[in-house]
Amino acid sequence: MALTNTVSALSREKFLPVLVDNIFNSNALCLKLLKNADRLDGGAAINVPIEYAQNGNSGWLASDGSTATAQARTDIAQKSVWNWATAYNSVNISQNEVHINMGSNQVLSILKAKMKNAEKTIKDLFGTGLFAATGATDAGLTSLNGAGTLASGDYTGEDNGGGIIEDLGADTSVWHAPGNVDNCIVGYNRTLGQINSDSLTWWDSQIGSFPISSGTRTAAEMVDATDVQTFSEFTSTTNGVADGVKAMTRAYSAATIDNDQPDLIVTTQPIFDAYESSLQANKRFQGDATLADAGFQTLRFKGATIVVDSHCPAGQMYFLNTKYLSFKVHSKRFFAMEDWRALEASDVIQSRIFFMGQLVCSSPRMQALMVDGPAGY
Repeated sequence: MALTNTVSALSREKFLPVLVDNIFNSNALCLKLLKNADRLDGGAAINVPIEYAQNGNSGWLASDGSTATAQARTDIAQKSVWNWATAYNSVNISQNEVHINMGSNQVLSILKAKMKNAEKTIKDLFGTGLFAATGATDAGLTSLNGAGTLASGDYTGEDNGGGIIEDLGADTSVWHAPGNVDNCIVGYNRTLGQINSDSLTWWDSQIGSFPISSGTRTAAEMVDATDVQTFSEFTSTTNGVADGVKAMTRAYSAATIDNDQPDLIVTTQPIFDAYESSLQANKRFQGDATLADAGFQTLRFKGATIVVDSHCPAGQMYFLNTKYLSFKVHSKRFFAMEDWRALEASDVIQSRIFFMGQLVCSSPRMQALMVDGPAGY
């Protein structure tokens, strides 16, 4: 018991705070959202109120005061409902390993290595979950990635859904990402937060494709990404403006209403580099100082900071308004670590780290995604 008590105390006091800080700093979304998560005390599900309409009971009064004021009952909001997601990581140390390395310094060294491995595993778990291609399940984190593939939903080439920012018209040779993957934030015609957006376009986000020189893609090319915009096509200019930057401007504008604009753009290294290459030297402004101080490469695009995330799928660029994105976490399971204990029928002591929460969005309309960008150089 003395050993497990000592290891438990060391884990919580010396290693767990460092592990949690490093998870927060593992990617831009965790740094901006997870670090400032809303802590909840529980509940069967997470209820998030959303506003989707204006109150019609407003107007201008006549100068003589004779105008009757509207008093009709107006529904301007409803709630979205999100399931809890629980993640864990088991940390094991064999008793044999401890006895071979007796002494407080040696035990400390073993514990440090084990906790470092747990940190790396949890960081990857979150990074992968944020961009999971298949959408979240009852057991998973809500994904940003609603692009999916043709096999993931009922999709046709001429479908110009509420979230598509390309004007396809009657040209059925133009293909785009499906976008109708359930439980994904950046998508359309799907169920998210238990709200189905097939007819509720205010719950759709915006999806478009980076242009290619041929102008069209076949269905097969959209599925296997064989005909994507190249690095040189991104940086190629028309009237002095890079073609990739024009596509970015379209996505940014689609996710903008007046002064409510994306503040964070997350993408891959090749697209980040293509954007940087397209800039004039005197316009390479750095983005958010907090992200830069945390070690992230940052650039500026209009009012948003651009960062690279290694988990972001190839060819994708997300235009996010983080005002409407947040993590809701359980106050008792926000990277909580249980006491170390000896496992029955094995010569091992174990502790587990738990996270219980969910990534939620109160306005998918203010998020956008561009697909089929440069995947290489």
